[in-house]
Amino acid sequence: MPPSAEEAALALREIAAIRERAAGFQDYRAESSQLLVWGCAYIIGFTLSALFPQYLLLVWLPVVAAALGGGALVARRSSRAVPGIAWRYLALIGSIILFCVLIHWVVWPISPEQGGMIAPLLIGTLFLLRGVMLRPRYLVIGGGLIGVSLLGYHLFHAIFWWWMAFAFGGGVLLSGCWLRRF
Repeated sequence: MPPSAEEAALALREIAAIRERAAGFQDYRAESSQLLVWGCAYIIGFTLSALFPQYLLLVWLPVVAAALGGGALVARRSSRAVPGIAWRYLALIGSIILFCVLIHWVVWPISPEQGGMIAPLLIGTLFLLRGVMLRPRYLVIGGGLIGVSLLGYHLFHAIFWWWMAFAFGGGVLLSGCWLRRF
């Protein structure tokens, strides 16, 4: 006896749910590599900022350039079937960098620590938005990154750069490890 229309519809919904879950795991896995690249970049950048606070621009230019290159390679390797993924990745990260530069330009003068908060807060907010729209684990990542950044800025101002290297950079790195498990 063939399945009823209700049974067939239920089976199709279950298949769609399984497909969505599998896509989520693939998304987490692909994103984990990016988080590992950028987590290392943030740890290096914030550590060098703590050691050489008078050379922040000279510290961050090569760090961001290296992370951009590494991230583009990771994107290309993880999504060979998607044409132009490296260019889209560079455009996306470039727009985030452009936003940070424009905020610095518009609200200048700001303290180095205030400037150091722009990218982490934006990144955390973008993860929150992705979590609301796509995957719930991104909510945890975004909320955690925003939380540790604000905590460091308000409570650990004297060791801000070290805090950001450890808490934010380390948080991004740990998030990459967490997503890699899925």
